Amino acid sequence: MAQENHLWLFNISEPFEISQDEFGVLWPLVTNIWTQYSHGSPAKGDEWIVYACHLMKHRKSSTRQDNVESAKRRKTNIRDAQLCMAKIRITKVSSSKTVRIEAFGPNPAIHTHPIDDCDMFKKSLAIRNLITEEASKSYRPPDIAISVRELAEEKLGEGSGAVYLRTKDVANIQQVVRGPMNTYLIGSCDLENDITEAIKSLLEEGYQVQEIFSSTPTSTSTSLFSTSTTSTTLSKQGFVFVTTDQLNKLSRHGWLTLIDSTHKTNKWDWRLFTLYIQDNIGCWCVGGHFFVDGEDSIIITKALKIIRRFAPNWSPRYFLPDQSAIEANAINMVFRGLEAGEMECTIILCTVHVMRTWMSKIYGEAARNKMILAMHRRTRVSCEENVKQAIELAPTSAVKKYITKNYANNTEKWGLWARQHSPLLLQVTTTNAIESYHSELKSTTSSSHGLIGMF
Repeated sequence: MAQENHLWLFNISEPFEISQDEFGVLWPLVTNIWTQYSHGSPAKGDEWIVYACHLMKHRKSSTRQDNVESAKRRKTNIRDAQLCMAKIRITKVSSSKTVRIEAFGPNPAIHTHPIDDCDMFKKSLAIRNLITEEASKSYRPPDIAISVRELAEEKLGEGSGAVYLRTKDVANIQQVVRGPMNTYLIGSCDLENDITEAIKSLLEEGYQVQEIFSSTPTSTSTSLFSTSTTSTTLSKQGFVFVTTDQLNKLSRHGWLTLIDSTHKTNKWDWRLFTLYIQDNIGCWCVGGHFFVDGEDSIIITKALKIIRRFAPNWSPRYFLPDQSAIEANAINMVFRGLEAGEMECTIILCTVHVMRTWMSKIYGEAARNKMILAMHRRTRVSCEENVKQAIELAPTSAVKKYITKNYANNTEKWGLWARQHSPLLLQVTTTNAIESYHSELKSTTSSSHGLIGMF
C-alpha cells in the first residue's frame, strides 16, 4: 500500500483529484519527497501550494562565518543543487472539498532519480510520527529504531522508507521529545535542596529513606612554637533508599550479595551503590541502593548498617565486590562473623578485576600465566603450588614481593578452588551482572541531572 502511494504521488504526468480526507492520509507518506516552493491564496479562488523535489535544493545554503578557527568549525557538507527539477501544484478545491494534484510548469512532474534517494535523504512525516510515539518510552535509540522499522512495515507497508532509518535520526527526535519531559530531572541548583527534593520524591514512591553523615579525621599537625595539636576532618554525606519488596528479596536470597558503585549519574558526582542478588529462579534483583558523595569505608559502613537494620534477617554468607579495599573494609566492619556471634561472611573477589590488575602489575608473561592457571585450579594445594611457581618466574624482585604480599596467603578470596562446593559461586565469579544493570541505568540518566533524576 505504502509503495503504491509513494509511486502515485512520486511521478505525476496528468492531473487528478482526491478527497481531502484521503489526501490527509497519503501526504505524510511523501513529505520527504516534496518541499514547499511557493504558495498563493487569491482573494477569489482556491488556495494552492507549489512543491519542488527535495533534490532540487532551490534554497541557497548558508555560508560560514569569517574569523572562526578551523578547529571550532562544524564539519558540514553542502548538497549539490538542481539534481531534479520536478514540481507539483496542490490546490484545495473548496467547492467540492477535494484536492487537485497536477504537475507545475510545462513538463510532467517526472523525477530523474529513484524514490530511494529521497528516503535516504529525509524521513517522511509518517515515519517521524512513529518515532515520536516510541521516543517517549524509556528505550534506547537502537531499540526504538528496530521497533519503528517493524511498525512501519506493519502499518505503512513495504516501501515506506523505514529501511533507511538511522539510530542518529531516532536520537535527534528523542532528544526533542524528551527534553520537556525531563525538565524536572535537572533538580535544584542547590545541593541541599536537591537532596530534600529527592528524598521527598522517594518517600512518595514508597521507599524507606535515611540520610547518612560521617566525619573522618584526615591529618594532625603540631606547631613549632606550641605543644597543641590540630586536626582536620573530612565530612561525607549520603542517603539510603530501599523498598519493602527489595528488603524481602535481600532477606530471602542475600546468601550471595554483589556490591558495586557507578558514577556520572548526576551533576553532583555522587556515587550510586547497589546491592544485587539472584532469586530462586535465577533472576537478578536489586536488594537496595545508597547515594554517597565519595567512596569512603566509614560512610559505606554506615549505609550497610542501615540496610541491615531495615532487613534484620539479611545474613549474607558471601559478598562479591570488585577489587576494592574500601568496600571490603566496610563489609568486614558490618558483618564480623563469629566474632559477633554471627554466620561467617566471606569476601570473594571478582575474577575479571583481579586479572585486569595482574595485566598491569604482573608484567612478566610467564608469571602472569601461572597466576591465571592458579586461579582456575580446583584444589588449594595445586593453586598455592602455581603461585610459588609464579613467584619464581617473576622477572623482578618487585613483582615477586607484589605477588607474595597480595596473593600468596589469601587464595581463598580469588582462587576458584574455594568455590568448588557451590555451583552458584562457580557460575557467578564476576560483577558483570551488576555492571550491566548500572550500564542500563545510566542509559536513562544524564550527568546534568540532579539526584532526583535517578528515579
